[in-house]
Amino acid sequence: MADESGYVQARFVTKQTKYAVPESPFSVPVKVGSQELNELINSLLSSHDVGTSESDSENERNFQFDFLIDGIYLQETLDKHMRLYNISTESVVEIEYLEKHPAPRPDNCLLHDDWVSSIAVCKKCILSGSYDGNAYVWDFKGTCILTFDGHTAPVKSVSWISVDNDVGVFLSASHDQSIRLSEWSRDKDTAQCIHICKGHTQSVDTLAVDSSQTKFCSGSWDKTLKVWSAVPDPSASDETGDEEKVKKKQKTMSNKRKETTRTPLMTLSGHTEAVSSVLWIDQSTVCSAGWDHTIRVWDISAGVNKHTLNGSKVFCDISYSPLARLLVSGSADRHVRLWDPRTTDGAVVKKTLKSHQGWVSSVAWSQSSEFEIISGSYDTTVNLWDTRSLNTPLFTMTEHQDKVMSVNWTLHSSILSGGADNQLIIYDISGGGRRTRSSDME
Repeated sequence: MADESGYVQARFVTKQTKYAVPESPFSVPVKVGSQELNELINSLLSSHDVGTSESDSENERNFQFDFLIDGIYLQETLDKHMRLYNISTESVVEIEYLEKHPAPRPDNCLLHDDWVSSIAVCKKCILSGSYDGNAYVWDFKGTCILTFDGHTAPVKSVSWISVDNDVGVFLSASHDQSIRLSEWSRDKDTAQCIHICKGHTQSVDTLAVDSSQTKFCSGSWDKTLKVWSAVPDPSASDETGDEEKVKKKQKTMSNKRKETTRTPLMTLSGHTEAVSSVLWIDQSTVCSAGWDHTIRVWDISAGVNKHTLNGSKVFCDISYSPLARLLVSGSADRHVRLWDPRTTDGAVVKKTLKSHQGWVSSVAWSQSSEFEIISGSYDTTVNLWDTRSLNTPLFTMTEHQDKVMSVNWTLHSSILSGGADNQLIIYDISGGGRRTRSSDME
């Protein structure tokens, strides 16, 4: 509780147990902010020898923390924050602290010959799509391992199906109205198209593979979604005949399989304008966003539009977090919004994040945090958000010289962005090994 001299009783708690301090209440001035609270926590840690080892140097003992009250970042003094969010001063205030997120640091730049439209990531490599009509595979050191040139128009979307030690299977979708399912032989660094997926009548702008890696969904400017098999046919060839003919053909083709045409398993109609983004919520539920200002949730088993979330402007991209069980959208109105896809009535928009000054072209939810989101915009910036910080992004990255087209994460240590400046930029967010992971919260 607050006393007449301007103090409040506060208890400090953390999920990062190596930084824990005694939970007995402290009398804290209401005029202090994060800087003063940092000094207090570091003083307590130092006095209890918490979070340090004998090898720690003096400057390493000064940890930097962020503070939350009722799940919202403290960005003002205590009294301003408590008045703004109607938090009572008549009882002990619980203040959670966590290690401050390290600032993203540009680590590498993969230069393309044209706009970078799409980025997909696996453990050891990056798949990118470009307006030059090619898909590329890169390592994280910036070396281009593979150039795949099967399309006749800009590549709009790429996605991994699977990657193992020997073979990578990936998808590329294009303005040429086709989707190519290709195999990358990792030991030879060559790729071959196995199936050309045909059925869309306009540019195919978005792809998503389901968690079983057996199906994928596409969205197009023809206003439809299509569901396809993602399983490569090991005998893909349009050759028929006896075994001797097949063997002879295989020898003359140097054992290369001939690409075959694949048709969709299902077509989903309902959008009245172009489909800009698709994703899988689970193996029977697909979510799509479009230029018709709607986000639609589809039951794939029944082939029906279960319900629709309505916006006021064009949706450019959506991403889903199984941890938060929420969608995030990027829109032409410059805002990032959080949605509950399970809600069919009432307040479906859970939060609006405002900072960008242009269309929000791409959004991606962290795979390891229910709170962290990145967004890329036509204003040339990439924002890193924590959804508990209501007013501003944690960081804004300004390395791009033209509009940002695509953003993505690696599992822990990097975020990536591609733009109309032909750059794919890799940012290190590991903080030099200082970043605390969920595995530390035990």
